[in-house]
Amino acid sequence: MAREKDTNEMINVCYDQGTDILTFSFTERPRPAIAEEAADEVWVRYDPETHKVITTDILNFSHRVRAAFGESLTYAERTDSDVLESLHGLPLQVCPHQSL
Repeated sequence: MAREKDTNEMINVCYDQGTDILTFSFTERPRPAIAEEAADEVWVRYDPETHKVITTDILNFSHRVRAAFGESLTYAERTDSDVLESLHGLPLQVCPHQSL
């Protein structure tokens, strides 16, 4: 059985458009954790025994982006291979919201 890494490296980033939540995951699979609001609408879930972070959720993500960068900010999907190759270290995907 493979042993999970002891480091707190980011494993995955996903965005749930339906709930407008961006989630950073630090474990390969969900596990029980305690959730605390670390900042306004930023939740951190951590293992109560090891204190390692399991996930960090940013609520109302699109609103935060518009507030920071303005309403004129737009997103256009790019598919050219040079740009995609440069993003290989950030596995961003759309995923269902994980409960807090």
